[in-house]
Amino acid sequence: MARNIVGIILAGGQSSRFGSPKAFVKKDNIPFYQYSWQAIKPFVSSTLIITNPLLEALFAKDNVPIKMVNDHNLYQGQGPLAGIYTAMDVLIAEWYMIVPVDVPFVEQWIFEWLITFIAEDVVAIIPVVNGKNEPLLSLYHYSLKKEIKKQLDKGERSMHQLLADKKVIYVPIEEEKPFTNINRQEDYQRFIQNKD
Repeated sequence: MARNIVGIILAGGQSSRFGSPKAFVKKDNIPFYQYSWQAIKPFVSSTLIITNPLLEALFAKDNVPIKMVNDHNLYQGQGPLAGIYTAMDVLIAEWYMIVPVDVPFVEQWIFEWLITFIAEDVVAIIPVVNGKNEPLLSLYHYSLKKEIKKQLDKGERSMHQLLADKKVIYVPIEEEKPFTNINRQEDYQRFIQNKD
């Protein structure tokens, strides 16, 4: 298997807390998903947007030049692990670089730093910001695919559980802003509309 990295943009959520699809909300007139894409683009051989049928139509309308895939039929609506499994099932690579669509302050240097930790037998590289793991802005090895499927078949969605007994490198990062999630309208008003 060639050593390459596939980018995964997780855009399958319902955005129920936000009230409208977060992927298309704008910061400085640029949709959120574009920030996610630009952050990983220099480091990946190809990119997949993992989404749902409703959002797929919106991405198509936006002429997004990235391959779109709906969550695997068996695991639709089962969260980020289902999205990661789907990507691994669609495109085989050695590593998968994960980024969600609701982090409009995300920056390339994070992923540039994380890939320096790729090593033999390591299955995941996870940033730790202020003591909090950030499993959705991370790198995952293809060898986790069977384990993810096993968990999903049991209805277990915990990323913490997936990585509990595996060789994972946790990378401390001090800067918090790139990891800011925009989950609710209040977050959008606080971080984007009322920015300094």
